[in-house]
Amino acid sequence: MRVVVTGMGVIAPIGTGVEQFWNAAVNGICGIRKISSFDASGQRSQIAGEIIGFDPASVMSAKQIEQSDRFTQLALCAANFALKDAGDLDGYLPQRVAVSLGSGMGGFSTFESSATRKFQKKSLPPFTVPRIMANSAAAWIASKYGFKGVNLTTSTACSSGGNAIGVGLELIRSGKADVVIAGGAEACVLPLTMSGFEVLFALSTGFNNAPEQASRPFDKGRDGFVIGEGAGIVVLEREEHAKQRGALIHAYLSGYGCTCDAAHIVAPEMEGQVAAMQAAIQDAQIQPEAVDYINAHATSTPLGDIVETKAIKQCFGSHAQKLSISATKSMIGHSIGASAAIGSIATIMALKTGTIHPTINLVAPDPECDLDYTANHAVRKPIQVGLCNAFGFGGNNSTLVFTIN
Repeated sequence: MRVVVTGMGVIAPIGTGVEQFWNAAVNGICGIRKISSFDASGQRSQIAGEIIGFDPASVMSAKQIEQSDRFTQLALCAANFALKDAGDLDGYLPQRVAVSLGSGMGGFSTFESSATRKFQKKSLPPFTVPRIMANSAAAWIASKYGFKGVNLTTSTACSSGGNAIGVGLELIRSGKADVVIAGGAEACVLPLTMSGFEVLFALSTGFNNAPEQASRPFDKGRDGFVIGEGAGIVVLEREEHAKQRGALIHAYLSGYGCTCDAAHIVAPEMEGQVAAMQAAIQDAQIQPEAVDYINAHATSTPLGDIVETKAIKQCFGSHAQKLSISATKSMIGHSIGASAAIGSIATIMALKTGTIHPTINLVAPDPECDLDYTANHAVRKPIQVGLCNAFGFGGNNSTLVFTIN
């Protein structure tokens, strides 16, 4: 049984909707800027990939907005884009439509604001707990559209969105669903979240006066990742059903690999990443040499980019030198649980358009990062097979394989 992608929706710091997002990505537009949502002058890292001017009112009522966290609002709006793109799903039984979302932090903005209110001895809003729940975004999507099938939320840190899409693939393959609304959402540009990452020395702190230069995967001047926010949603369907209703097929989701390093809680391990890529390639029933492109995890941390480079070399051998690789995070920062979902949409668009978006700010490559990272300018290249990598805290690794046919 083959699974296809028939709908895509994205909200990211460089664009709302796939067309706007992709045009910006291809042109190397950076969405990282000084934080505007709160006074960040006391933070060591004062920059982020924020979504400016986001208004969920076109999809949600004022009451629904009041009852939901920002990450849920981002997810619901991205799902709305994806479902419009997919077209008419009325022929499907609601019990056969599933939702599979990922989020690393869930309703963290509500958690932080509620904790502040509690310390100030103020009462909490009645929907505090439902706003915080990590599964609230998936529940809201199901409720709005009447999807009564499996409803799951995956929380595996930075690989959450990738694993959620992989779970969607397995739900269709196993016969538990005909359609899955899958992806990830995150909204954690917040003082508490950033302070937590700062004490781990994970965030970039050396580019507060030049935000657009801060996220620089594979460059020897990188000094940590830039926090971001966003949502990416895809509509997955059984190929047969999609063709019966005349849906436009964007790409095939052909393989999924998921592993755990079982090593360090925050430091990545090469072996687990290699195993995830190998598992996804085997699941797709292709040879490693068939892969043309990798949308890298590429957070811009000193250790992470080196480990991923070594993992790619280990997995692909001499073919690694022929691969085109790029880092979406160089333009939007690291949106944690949403990052792999947004990266998946970038991978699909690369397949559809024969264009690989650049890794910006790659001025002086790290000598230990010596592959083709599509530095600073987009490249036209027909590709048939693309991988999307996502590696998270806890040693959670996911890899997805998308193909053009």
